[in-house]
Amino acid sequence: MAGQAEGIWKEEVRIHSYDVDFGQAATIEALCRLFLEAAWNHAEALGLGYAHLAEQNQFWVLARLLIKLGGYPQWGNLITLNTWPRAGKGLFALREFEWVDSKGQQLGGGSSAWVVLDACTKRPQRIEKMLSGIRVGPDRLAVGSEPGKVSSCSGPVTQATRANYSDIDLNGHLNSGRYIGWLLDSYPLEFHIQYQVQSLEINYLGEIKGGESLSIRSQEEGPSCWSHGMEKSDGTEVCRARIIWVPRNCRK
Repeated sequence: MAGQAEGIWKEEVRIHSYDVDFGQAATIEALCRLFLEAAWNHAEALGLGYAHLAEQNQFWVLARLLIKLGGYPQWGNLITLNTWPRAGKGLFALREFEWVDSKGQQLGGGSSAWVVLDACTKRPQRIEKMLSGIRVGPDRLAVGSEPGKVSSCSGPVTQATRANYSDIDLNGHLNSGRYIGWLLDSYPLEFHIQYQVQSLEINYLGEIKGGESLSIRSQEEGPSCWSHGMEKSDGTEVCRARIIWVPRNCRK
């Protein structure tokens, strides 16, 4: 069930078995995919969706993402995903989101920044005119802050991977959620048994196409805080991220 009220798009979603990890908690990648789907649905309802932009040879790209979690939705939970656009900032279209449980309590959420690219030149397009006709939601930050600029990571390569068929989205490049999946896969399973993500901030710097090889750099910045970078085989940096972890036994 989906709908819009006071500028906020709401979707009720069920956490399925394929959304959770071995602890029956929804994964960050799954939660990111739920947000992305809701964002696409809301954009369509606002007349700024995939088909509308394709007619103008343009498409949306997620540039920055911040996710914070106070609790993890569990297998079988029915949650409400709220998302709303805020006033644009420069080339960025800003969008907030949150997950709310059946009692109306926020489990987590985040903030995102999007750009519109020209399909041929891949150059960012100005969005003021495009956004002027839509109703923005409340001027409220879902988790109290916006995604900022993440510093580069100079740590060693800890994982190598390759973009395959199932990683590629309808725009022909790596799905935004898969970046997160790859980052989490760069940690040993034993680490995940002990820790869960408290917050994740990611900057998307470039596109990854099918068949391209990637290296992931990792460096511990402080207690339970790690920085990461992704680069192609030619050294082109395509992603930066910062992840803060907490022990699993601290979670509900």
